[in-house]
Amino acid sequence: MRIRYHDLGVSQDKVNHIVEREIRVLEKKLADLEDDLKLLDITIEHLQRSDTYVAKLHLRIPGPDIVAKGEGQNPAQALRDAFDDLYDELDRQLAKWRNEPFIRRARIHPGLARPPIAPVEEERASEGEESTPERER
Repeated sequence: MRIRYHDLGVSQDKVNHIVEREIRVLEKKLADLEDDLKLLDITIEHLQRSDTYVAKLHLRIPGPDIVAKGEGQNPAQALRDAFDDLYDELDRQLAKWRNEPFIRRARIHPGLARPPIAPVEEERASEGEESTPERER
């Protein structure tokens, strides 16, 4: 896969580890295509007014090109968001090519994710601690 990186005010060193990881995932999804048929353009912009980052991905493969966009408070978050959108669209396209049903994977916005549930033992211990002062009254 050929990769072209365009940055507008963002150092590539800050996001290189994320790009490498996502490229490995993308390579696995597109393993049946030849390398010279795949081209990914990555553009990351820093918006000064809102102090946010925008990542744009343009995947050129046989058939329609796939374009994805992600936004975030830092370049890494914007890239992850853009790659999530790219994977959704790519899965839809691959399902079409392979005549398979498309199953959309669930995505939860990080702001809406629920905190992990405490184990039952910890809950009972905390309930016991709270009830102890009430008995003294």
